[in-house]
Amino acid sequence: METKTEICRSILYEFLERWTIDNVKNMTIEEYVSVGNKNTFCQWLETRTRELGSINGINSSKFGIYKRGNKSKKPKRLYNDANYSWQKFYGEDGAKKAFEKIRSEILQIIIYAETGEFSKIDNLHLTQFVKWKIAYLYSNERLIPIFTKDVLIKIAKHFGFEVNTKTPISEIQKIMIANKPSHQSIYEYSEGLFNKFRAKKMDRKVGQKSRRTDRGATNGKNTKPQIRKGAASYIATQRHNILQEALKNKLVKKYGEKNVFMEKNYVDIRVVQPNLVYFYEVKSSAYAGDCVREALGQIISYAHRDQDERPKKIIVAGQYGPNDDEINYIQYVKTNIKLDFDYEFIELV
Repeated sequence: METKTEICRSILYEFLERWTIDNVKNMTIEEYVSVGNKNTFCQWLETRTRELGSINGINSSKFGIYKRGNKSKKPKRLYNDANYSWQKFYGEDGAKKAFEKIRSEILQIIIYAETGEFSKIDNLHLTQFVKWKIAYLYSNERLIPIFTKDVLIKIAKHFGFEVNTKTPISEIQKIMIANKPSHQSIYEYSEGLFNKFRAKKMDRKVGQKSRRTDRGATNGKNTKPQIRKGAASYIATQRHNILQEALKNKLVKKYGEKNVFMEKNYVDIRVVQPNLVYFYEVKSSAYAGDCVREALGQIISYAHRDQDERPKKIIVAGQYGPNDDEINYIQYVKTNIKLDFDYEFIELV
């Protein structure tokens, strides 16, 4: 039986396979929003990825533009033509021009999400629900998939921060990220937070059992062959390559091109110095703790087999710095396993 994390990641990778950045760049207004088409971008956001965080509760104007099912029903607070209605912020030059502005804004959100520039998303015009759902989907699981403002405020206050309705969402996301336990996925973490702080009208019925927060033992595992889509592997490889290239360029500036080697003897990046060799293992996971868990066995094996007799320094590299819990985890590994390694984060520009 698949875990919640496995189910959520399967949905996420399916979305990312369908809506690559090139597909978004070439997206038509009919592909963005329509009537009766379950494969539009907006249908993916609201319905097909609902397990990844709900954005229900507001009418279709939240998407910036929508196609009216009832063509004669033209909202006065929006601009309208024969088929579409759109927010006045996007101008009165017609649905096509309005959609082009919305698509451009979505592409900005994607870029900011991929590079971790979350504060720049706060000032974009798309509604909070929509822009932060998009940002989460393209953030490499770096954002927590909770989009209800009153719930977010309760969570931030729970962690000891003074916030209100005017506090930017990026600041609350930063608070949640800083407090994520290193052993939990964002889906386990967000489910626990949402269940704890959601509105009373959404509370469980009296007598309804709560979900388990711990994981019990299992009597066995499914050993039958399974067919899985290749999207997850492809997406992870693409992220890994971007991070690896960025780190290589940084190290070349510091040590010189002749001393930096990529993929030599399977090591992501090797830096050779007169009395020391640096081994860098790059991981694309969104959290430092996950990068360390994934990298150590691999990089230790490479260092063990390497024929160079100079001392070796092992470094795990990921996109983001560790939060407090991950710092404690890394220190625990270094102290108790007596393994000398460092963690370094790669800043994408």
